[in-house]
Amino acid sequence: MNQPFQQILPGSAIGVLGSGQLGRMFAIAARRMGYRVHTFSPESDTPTGQVADVEISASYQDLDAVRRFAQGVSVVTFEFENVPAITAQAAAEFAPVRPGGMVLHTTQNRLREKLFLASHGLPVTPFRKIESPQDLQAALDELGFPAVLKTAGYGYDGKGQIKLTSPEQVVSALASVP
Repeated sequence: MNQPFQQILPGSAIGVLGSGQLGRMFAIAARRMGYRVHTFSPESDTPTGQVADVEISASYQDLDAVRRFAQGVSVVTFEFENVPAITAQAAAEFAPVRPGGMVLHTTQNRLREKLFLASHGLPVTPFRKIESPQDLQAALDELGFPAVLKTAGYGYDGKGQIKLTSPEQVVSALASVP
């Protein structure tokens, strides 16, 4: 549902997809401003859920549960980028999702994110797309050490990253990347 901008006033319920530490900080701030907070994630008794008004525990793939969740809030956001895009799309059928689904799609993949930022003139750390050991070697020959090898998807908070400080680490680094 592509809705025009609508002001969400205190007293309204804000839905949060995800329930970790960032969601907890968000929920605490929102509640201080007078908002109610509902959280949705596969886990229960979560950092966000402990301070939210409502905690829904269901799979992100349970799109009927997502839709019911979205019907009970004025707006939906997400607290980390690995919420499935289809989950945000289902929520958007009943409530505005901010930031929108294209932002979620872009931030779910580090390469897409870097390419987007660079194409819009924003500064980014030098990076290369790595699809093979040869790509990695060429990138290291060009950029040097230290370097960070990152998975494109499903990495956050340092997960999916390996710092390379010497050529000897390259073989073991490649073996540990999914």
